Amino acid sequence: MTTVHGGFDTAELRAENLTRDQVLDFSSNINPLGPSPRVRQAASEADLSAYPDRECLDLREALAAKLGVGIDQLMIGNGSTELIHLLARALLRAQSRCLIFAPTFGEYEAAAALAGAEIEHVWAAAAEGFRWPMDAAVQTINAMRPAMVFLCNPNNPTGVYLDRESVERLSAAVGASGLLVLDASYAPLADGAWDALPLLRRGNVAVLRSMTKDHALAGVRLGYLAAPPAVVEAAHRLQPSWSVNAVAQAVGLAALADQAHVTAAREVIAEAKAYLQTHLAALGVPAASSAGNFMLVRVGDAAKMRRALLRRRILVRDCTSFGLPDHIRIAARAPEECARLIAALRDVLAHG
Repeated sequence: MTTVHGGFDTAELRAENLTRDQVLDFSSNINPLGPSPRVRQAASEADLSAYPDRECLDLREALAAKLGVGIDQLMIGNGSTELIHLLARALLRAQSRCLIFAPTFGEYEAAAALAGAEIEHVWAAAAEGFRWPMDAAVQTINAMRPAMVFLCNPNNPTGVYLDRESVERLSAAVGASGLLVLDASYAPLADGAWDALPLLRRGNVAVLRSMTKDHALAGVRLGYLAAPPAVVEAAHRLQPSWSVNAVAQAVGLAALADQAHVTAAREVIAEAKAYLQTHLAALGVPAASSAGNFMLVRVGDAAKMRRALLRRRILVRDCTSFGLPDHIRIAARAPEECARLIAALRDVLAHG
């Protein structure tokens, strides 16, 4: 199955006679400050002539020290998407059961389907603020006994962020026979962020992180998995050699040493979200409450709105692929860029 993502489509831009530098991208949920100077310097100094370390040892050691976990609990990937697929291939089989908290990132279902698993969903409704019915979710897990459960927290695209107690409740329901895959890719940029890594002690939780998001490394592809050693070993056996290139490993080390860049980004995100909430409401298109660095906005015909905004050199995410054809998702960018989005949206609403 083909999974739809945000970001630029070169063919689409050419059809509109546009180039990337002419369009503001609100469709990708990454650090609005872009990569830090320290990260850019590390990328420029990476040795392009040498094979990268297949085991990503330096980066895993740095992560282990920073996160307080064992090096055998860590695996580096070519973005979190690779890790999602490796986990599914390693742990799911034909007729295995997989439960997905939806609407959410499409790669969970794609990976489970490729592994031949039977897929079920716990759906969140707009009328409930896109919060999942937790009692029903626990009942489903108890009845289904899934081998794997995917939960994005904060969730993409809704921005719902479950607290630790709720996630622990899900882990308890999954039990020893399954694995709760907690995708915490957006947590570093979230409101009220909490540390999910202590959940590893429960023995049935794996935590995914994407440095693409908090350090704006979408073009590099870099993520990591923190999980029980047996889970890491099973996934790592399936990973191709040199999956994580030398530039990715170099910038990963630099990013870990530059937490101030993430802190600065959170300040920009908070300002941008406040601006957007105020001005979207004034236009009659209020955004759903979101703990993430993005917002879900109901606009009617999402595909039509996306096309109209692109003609005005603004790119947003059409959420039809999430099962939300009347919503777009917009990332938090610098306030002056948010002002351009609001102006373009006001023009679309006025003139179509």
